[in-house]
Amino acid sequence: MPRLGSVTDDADTRRRRARTRIGLSVLAVVAVAAVAGPVVVAMRMPEASTDLADPPRGALEVSEGVGGRWQVGSFTITIDTALHVSHPDAASAVWETPDAAAFVGAARGAARFTDSTGLLRVHDRLAQTWPEQTLERAELEPGGSLLLAGTLAGEATRQGEPALPWAVRLSEGAPGRLDVSVIVDPPADRLYVTAGLAPGEGVHGFGAQSAAWDLRGRRIALIPREQGIGRGEQPLSFLVDLAAQAAGGQDTTYLVSGMNVTDEARSMAYRGTAISSADLRPDDRMVWEVWADRADFALAAAATPAAAIAVQAEWAGSGAAPPAWTQTGLIAGLQGGTDEVRAKIGVLQDAGVPLAAVWLQDWVGRRTTSFGDRLQWNWSLDTEWYPEWDALVGDLADQGIRVLTYVNPALSADSGAASADRGGRDLHAEAAGLGHLALDEEGNVLETDQHGFTAATVDLSDPAAREWLAQVIADEVAGAGASGWMADFAEGPPPDAQLEGGVGSDWRVRWPLLWQEVNNRALELAGLADDGFVWHRSGGTASAGTADAVWLGDQTQDWSGADGLASAITIAQSLAASGMTQVHGDIGGYTSVALPLFGDVARDDELVVRWAEASLLQPVLRTHEGNRPDAAAQPAENPELAAHLGVLARLWVALGPERARATHGAQHPFLVDPVPELRGAADHELQLGPDLLLAPVLVAGADAVEVVLPPGRWQHSWTGQVHGSDDAVTRVTVAAPLGQPALFAREGSAVAGELDDFVRQEG
Repeated sequence: MPRLGSVTDDADTRRRRARTRIGLSVLAVVAVAAVAGPVVVAMRMPEASTDLADPPRGALEVSEGVGGRWQVGSFTITIDTALHVSHPDAASAVWETPDAAAFVGAARGAARFTDSTGLLRVHDRLAQTWPEQTLERAELEPGGSLLLAGTLAGEATRQGEPALPWAVRLSEGAPGRLDVSVIVDPPADRLYVTAGLAPGEGVHGFGAQSAAWDLRGRRIALIPREQGIGRGEQPLSFLVDLAAQAAGGQDTTYLVSGMNVTDEARSMAYRGTAISSADLRPDDRMVWEVWADRADFALAAAATPAAAIAVQAEWAGSGAAPPAWTQTGLIAGLQGGTDEVRAKIGVLQDAGVPLAAVWLQDWVGRRTTSFGDRLQWNWSLDTEWYPEWDALVGDLADQGIRVLTYVNPALSADSGAASADRGGRDLHAEAAGLGHLALDEEGNVLETDQHGFTAATVDLSDPAAREWLAQVIADEVAGAGASGWMADFAEGPPPDAQLEGGVGSDWRVRWPLLWQEVNNRALELAGLADDGFVWHRSGGTASAGTADAVWLGDQTQDWSGADGLASAITIAQSLAASGMTQVHGDIGGYTSVALPLFGDVARDDELVVRWAEASLLQPVLRTHEGNRPDAAAQPAENPELAAHLGVLARLWVALGPERARATHGAQHPFLVDPVPELRGAADHELQLGPDLLLAPVLVAGADAVEVVLPPGRWQHSWTGQVHGSDDAVTRVTVAAPLGQPALFAREGSAVAGELDDFVRQEG
């Protein structure tokens, strides 16, 4: 499909200038590979991001007279040749194991980490295993818990070493929730918990997973880290990895969660902060691996998957809806300094784009690197880049437009020095002087590569460092007039970092939680606890719902299901199954790269509009200029594109009452109406509450889309035509011209009437 408007020669020139050194590196690699042939390519093939040893399998032996049947609250636990846990409210067994299969095992492992600019690669090998489980003791405790205990055996025990003790305590932590605590004795430092799965039973969740809605057949590593560029899309991932070892894969993500749910409404959620994984490759089971000698899980008893998620989310906490002012319009991501930002705001306003806020991530100044336009990492206003900042903030406030900025938990020495030269604070020097930065093994400040500059990590394991950083954000960020900010990075410290609390690898999963704590404290210190808006990208296994609005990651500016527009739908669905529905993404994607011989990977106007359409059910609507702004279509520089965005932004505002009515944010339709026919059929759709369905266009050039409608009568918002059946899933193909996505409201619902009003008003 052609672009909406013609591209000027100046814009084309800017795009050519914007091809950066990463593109030249890729060109060099391609040229070498073409000359040297497949031998060179084979030598340079990147290693897998996660190389974990297969969980050991063992059998369960129940000592004579130990098996039986027990009642723990409303849960019934039975053990004979297998474990079976049931509940009267559950659609199926809450927890069961294959016949004669061990439900607890243990191992001792040796992990090796390599960190390529945040893209952590993990290799683990097992030195010793204890897979054979014997149940030797089972008793109800005075408080009503059931204690199971016994020993684990393996090759070493067969050679005379003592068996390894294990224990499991089961207790009803809340109505419909069974808490499970598992302990194994040292020297084991890996424990395994097995839960049976039925044939075809889909498993969903585990955080911001982009691989698929149904994750059966995969090993899900729950390690927060850089997601990478391309994540398996070819040839992009191959070339990026050859040039910079930065492609990542379907096993890498910023935000992980221990929460999950199956088609049969089963949920075994890990809520600790150790490195963990879930092995969904076996035909008949899920196997949790936790890198610790103790792990706590929660099991939900529920009739539907949505009810199971609600049980788990009540325990973990759920994110609050964004503040009311965010619902008045677009949050426009803009850059370029005072005059350029004012001009871009003018383009958007002239096109009728309602603005809730402008997000000025380059408020600290900007630098150009091999990856594109980046920021100065010193969280203090650059008054040379943004002269008359206070007047800009004040003028926008008079129009009801907030200002948002950016911060992350790392500091650059050169950025700090430049700030000091302007009479500002050198935060790197301050933090180093206070001992608040992570160190290397020699005791020096650990400076890590950030694709073109180096930065040091604030030691979030140190409570004093966290309080210092929270005060910095309150003073410098909120103090500059910001109503909120993007809280970027914090997937974890370098694995070899020397911290107040130990070594970096031990703090990996806790790091995002600590960063959320810092930002919540900063909002409190700044008096913004009730009205401020902060969004995070990273999350650990115990962090579901603790941030107001996480974002979906740094998608590539393309259409792909691996890392582009289509992946954003899958990630939103996975997060919803993890108990997080207050999520949103960057309209148009973030990552653009130059691939000589293959062309630029950069968004055009069509992709921007389709991405905005796909974002209509999100709790906030936000754009991002991306890492190479001059290479990518920008609504604030193109009046025609801005006009298209304006219509969609007004539609998003019109959907505000429905967002307020909905109990949860957008999710896979199967979670709203778990009829079997929606399994695998509606994987590219989102539903907001019972009455609003979106089937976005995810293919370039398409002007129609096939929609899978849940049971019911559904009104097409643009034509008013009603489709569907009260007692069956219906497939229908509808026109979806640019700017008119396939949006359906349940016939007779409040939102159907509101959409009718919107279409009439827009003419």
